[in-house]
Amino acid sequence: MERKNTTLSQVKVVDESQGIVEAFTNTMGAIDLDGDIIEPYAFDESIYANLPIPALVGHDPNQVVGKVIAARPVEIGDGTAKLWTRIQFNLDTQAGREAFSNIKGGFIREWSVGFNIPSGAIKVVREAGKTVRRITNLDWVEVSSVLRGASPGTATIAAKAAALARKEALPPHQTPTDDSPWDGPSAEVRLPLGDGMAYEDAFAYVDDGADPDMKGSYRFIHHEVSADGNVGAANVRACITGIAVLNGARGGTTIPDADIEGVYEHLASHLRDADREPPELRSATVSDTLDASDTAAELALARIQLARLLIADTTND
Repeated sequence: MERKNTTLSQVKVVDESQGIVEAFTNTMGAIDLDGDIIEPYAFDESIYANLPIPALVGHDPNQVVGKVIAARPVEIGDGTAKLWTRIQFNLDTQAGREAFSNIKGGFIREWSVGFNIPSGAIKVVREAGKTVRRITNLDWVEVSSVLRGASPGTATIAAKAAALARKEALPPHQTPTDDSPWDGPSAEVRLPLGDGMAYEDAFAYVDDGADPDMKGSYRFIHHEVSADGNVGAANVRACITGIAVLNGARGGTTIPDADIEGVYEHLASHLRDADREPPELRSATVSDTLDASDTAAELALARIQLARLLIADTTND
C-alpha cells in the first residue's frame, strides 16, 4: 500500500464535542518527496465509493481512532489542489480521545493518506530531467496522523467554532442525484440551525464576511433535505434553475462575476452525474450585451427542460 504524508502548519477544531476536525491531508498536482505527482482528480472515485474510511495513528490498523466522513479536492489556482478532509475522532475510546487531543494541541503535526494504485493508473514521465510517476487514480484506504511525511504545503484548516469568513463558490462534489419536484424554500427551512457543515453540503455559494453558521450566508441551495435535517441528493431541477439564474433569469444574481463560473461548475457537475447535459453558461462579457428577450429565452429554455422532467414524471406514474 502506498502512503503520502502532509505537514500541518496550524490546527483548529470544527466541533470539539463531537471530535471533528477539517484538514488538508494531501497536496495533488505537485511533486512530493517520493518524486510522485498525484493528479488533482485521482481521489474522486474513492471519495464517491469508499467513504467513510478509517482514521488511524501511524498507519497501524490496530489503532482505529476515527473515520473520514467527507472529502473533496479543492483547486488552488496554480495547477495544484488540496484534499479537504473532514475527520471525526471516536471520543468513546481512550485512543480516539488521545488522538484528537494530539491533533488539537499541535503535538502531532502531519497527516498521511494510505492507498492502493489500480492497474494502469500510473504514468511514468520525464520532467525537468527527473523521472516522475503521475498517479491518475487510486483506491483510498485510510488517513493517519504521523510524525513525518512527504506531501508538501498543506494544513489543518478552520472549523465550526472559529471558521474563517469567505466569499466563494463552494467546490463541486459527487453525490447521488434526484429529479423529483423541487421546493427550495422548504428544503432550506428543514436545514438545522447553526450547522455550517450542512450548509456547505446543501448550497453552492457562501457570502463574503458573513457568519458561516448562518443559513443566510449561503446561496443556490440545490440539495434535498430530509425531515430530520440531513442533506441528501442533488436535485436536477434545482441545478437547472440555478444555472438559468446565473444566466439572468428571475432577475439574475448579485454574486461577483468572478464566482459565477465556480457556481456554474458546481451545479453543472451534478447534472453530468445525472447523465444530463448542463445548459451553457453565458460569459459576463456576452451577458452585458444581451437584452430582455435573451433573458426571457434563457428562462424559457429552463422551463422547457423542467417541463420535460414533469412529463417524465407523468409517464412514469
